[in-house]
Amino acid sequence: MSVVARLLDLHQTLTPTDHRTHRRYPFRVPPDSRQLEIWVRYAPKRLGKQESIALAEAARAEQTAALAPRVGEPLAAQWSADHDTVAKSARIVNLLTISLDDAQGVYRGANHRHADDQHLQLGSQLASPGLVLGPLPPGEWTLTVSAHTVASDQCQLSIQIDAEIAAAR
Repeated sequence: MSVVARLLDLHQTLTPTDHRTHRRYPFRVPPDSRQLEIWVRYAPKRLGKQESIALAEAARAEQTAALAPRVGEPLAAQWSADHDTVAKSARIVNLLTISLDDAQGVYRGANHRHADDQHLQLGSQLASPGLVLGPLPPGEWTLTVSAHTVASDQCQLSIQIDAEIAAAR
């Protein structure tokens, strides 16, 4: 017999100022925990077409300007023209990933997938790909969110962590 306890319930809004940052969220794993269930969701995944095109065009112009002094104006202009179709069809995405450290400071893995809605499991009998199977030492664990790309004005982040705990007999 077991009970389920909510260890972390987090809802935050990230902005472009969070781009290329790491946020650490501590949570306490109780003694006798058998399994962790972790849900990570964020939205939007993809920016709208017009917003994506504007960002891609700005990046292309910036890269062309930086390239010109090194390779000359004609070659930089050709490079820019060669990337015109890509810039006009680009769909820019937000990308957030997680990693996990246990109460003993041991790295328990990462989930660096592109999905914007993920359910992960970790315990001594089952671990989602990327996470390290093993006992769940009690104490303060840390989930780290790496904001590889936050390009939208706002990106809603939601994290829930539950523990299945052996019930006292």
